[in-house]
Amino acid sequence: MSGLGLLRHYGLSVKAVVAELMAMCLFVFIGTGTATTFASIEGPGGFQLGKVVKSTGVVSDDVTTLSNNILTNPSIITALVVMAYATGHLSGGQLNPAVSMALALSGSLPPLQAVANILAQVVGAILGSAFVYGMIPGSSNSTLGSNEISPGVSVGNAFLGEAVMTFVLVSVVLETAVSKKSITVRAQAPLAIGFAVFTAHAVLLPIDGCSINPARSLGPAIVTGTWPGSFWVFIVAPLVGALFAVPFHMFYRSDFDTNTSKDPISLGSQKSALSADVAAVVEALPQASSWLAATVMEELNMTSPKTTTDGEEGNGNPKPTVAAV
Repeated sequence: MSGLGLLRHYGLSVKAVVAELMAMCLFVFIGTGTATTFASIEGPGGFQLGKVVKSTGVVSDDVTTLSNNILTNPSIITALVVMAYATGHLSGGQLNPAVSMALALSGSLPPLQAVANILAQVVGAILGSAFVYGMIPGSSNSTLGSNEISPGVSVGNAFLGEAVMTFVLVSVVLETAVSKKSITVRAQAPLAIGFAVFTAHAVLLPIDGCSINPARSLGPAIVTGTWPGSFWVFIVAPLVGALFAVPFHMFYRSDFDTNTSKDPISLGSQKSALSADVAAVVEALPQASSWLAATVMEELNMTSPKTTTDGEEGNGNPKPTVAAV
């Protein structure tokens, strides 16, 4: 069996892996590139990075700048939505190890495919950060948008925020892009997911720069060597949040306490069937009316006496014809 045949045998899609790598690369390039350029200034010598330097590993200035501009420059969210639409038909546009893990745990994604997608996402994030490194002048002195807990914020604070907002993101993914009951809104799933990421950034940017995505945090950390002691929060917390979202999704898709008459999909099917039946009845009414009228007339003709003209009398008056006995 060839290598490609072996991959197909185990249900692994190479196209999905490549799509995840490409999409994650571009997403990190745009997202962390935005965080880095927003922290830059236009000085006497031209483009200059902000006060953040690699030696200190403090990214609070980048976080504050991006937080102040997130409402007018939502490039991170836009990048996610665009990449999700672009790769949704190839890989589902997961772009997040936490999402891939949740899909695998809920039975919506083969485990081997999930592992391959996660590896592709990490590699894509590294490539995206490398491209940012090559684009930004003086990038060796920048953290390139790396995540770090802001001063005054405890590890517990950041862990809870990352877990809760990842729970929100994964729940939106599972209920809009995966649930069988979301067929009517599935085309808009990337928009809902993008808004979920937007709300997460609105909450977490001042806290820790907002990760909710282990690959997004690993990319710039690996390229710049920025490894704060609390970095594990950006890996573990999103996975914990995704883990808690799975049982809720499995409960919602179960038959527990389900009234099919009130189920939106079942109700829509019932209404469609009823409309078809009514249309068929209305269409048959003219034919039924004609048949009924013809039957009544035939019965009347059979029961009424037949008449004939008495030619012998010559008076033209009709004479009843009596059946022979």
